[in-house]
Amino acid sequence: MTAQKLITVGENENTVFRSCKDGIHTNVFETICAFLNTRGGTLLLGVDESGEVYGFKERAIPDIIQALKMATQNADTFQPPFEMEPVREIVDGKYVLVLNVPESANVHALRGKVFVRRGIENIRVERKEELTRLYVQKQEIYTERKIYPFMRENDLSDSLIERAKALLLMKNEEHPFGRLENHALLKEMNLSGINYETGERGLRLLAGLLFGKDMTLRNLFANTAVTCERQVDGETQRLNMETNLLDEAEKLIRFLQPAVGEETAKAFVSEFLLSREYTSAYPAKITASSQKLTAEFAVSMGRFGNPMLKKYFCEFGIASEEDSYGLTKEEHDGICRMTWQKEKSGKTRQELVKEAVVKTPLAAENRAFSKTDVNDPQEKESADGERFTPQERQMQILKMMAENERITISAMVQELQVTKRTILRDIDKMKKQGWLKREGSEKNGRWILLGEAKEQVKQD
Repeated sequence: MTAQKLITVGENENTVFRSCKDGIHTNVFETICAFLNTRGGTLLLGVDESGEVYGFKERAIPDIIQALKMATQNADTFQPPFEMEPVREIVDGKYVLVLNVPESANVHALRGKVFVRRGIENIRVERKEELTRLYVQKQEIYTERKIYPFMRENDLSDSLIERAKALLLMKNEEHPFGRLENHALLKEMNLSGINYETGERGLRLLAGLLFGKDMTLRNLFANTAVTCERQVDGETQRLNMETNLLDEAEKLIRFLQPAVGEETAKAFVSEFLLSREYTSAYPAKITASSQKLTAEFAVSMGRFGNPMLKKYFCEFGIASEEDSYGLTKEEHDGICRMTWQKEKSGKTRQELVKEAVVKTPLAAENRAFSKTDVNDPQEKESADGERFTPQERQMQILKMMAENERITISAMVQELQVTKRTILRDIDKMKKQGWLKREGSEKNGRWILLGEAKEQVKQD
């Protein structure tokens, strides 16, 4: 919902306005904490309780966004810290900030104090019984977090954990988890924890789903079984398996790829695995042809599927944080039917979107920025008066690297006026295309252009 629509509807249990005339005060962070711990919600900054728009000066927006992001990622302020992307919008010619805060799988504290949302108020949780109930509630919502006190580290596969480390380093060569010992890795990934109802410590269900040996998974009663059927050249082929999610993702993508291509197979499989409830006995099934993919499975009990699994699938490079175009879902009585289908033109929605990027770069860029800092009419413009297309932006990044091999990500963000996530995504794509590489650490290293990119920059 846009800022203008939020103002029209007004404040309620899930929507809060803050004028912030004198700066960002504690009540903003208390509301963020309460939303995280309850059902999520939206904060609109620059608007008072009556809906009057005060707004912010344009030049102040980057500093405010940076301050908000630093606060939410600071372990001294929020425990545990989390990432958030404030969105700037224009209402009545004034800049406001929209903070979409999802319900978290964790219990969050603001400087050691836990807040929840009750009606239109933020309430501090002080009694031990209430705090315990909140932790239990979180564990019940997201079964991937369920503690199994008798599951041990030797029930997990060392080779799977090593594969996970390799995937992390492949995606980010300086990932802090990539070189940890197994015990430390499980702790840092929050795959080990405590049941606040019983006081028992142990590994979480997700640890078993990702790294469990086949025997461990069978003993957990975690249902990863899936039956897959595909039609290729008039021939029906089947795949049945019940194994850890790392192997399952790889094998399912490989199995579906001949029918629909790698990009579609990867998007479909990741969404299927992220949306599924693994404690349900309901049998999961996937059917595939060159024109259509369908999956039927028990839908996750959690409001946002399996958020911890999604976080690590994104870091492993198995899933993408971007929307999966062309996927539709229908849910009934806890069962989900997910479908991907080619358009009548014979092209996938992904292909149609890519064509739109080439034909209408301004509209495509608006869509690309819709989850970050869009709706700013004064965004960085290209020479012809339009915003950079992704291709143009990547060329600008290469030029900056060619001119200064030690240029920082922050400098690129400042120059191109986009988010850090956008820059990192562009760099990741160019690395995979073999256009560039990084030598040395983030602080003291340098960028090196390779092959085609080097020649392209010279010609340009």
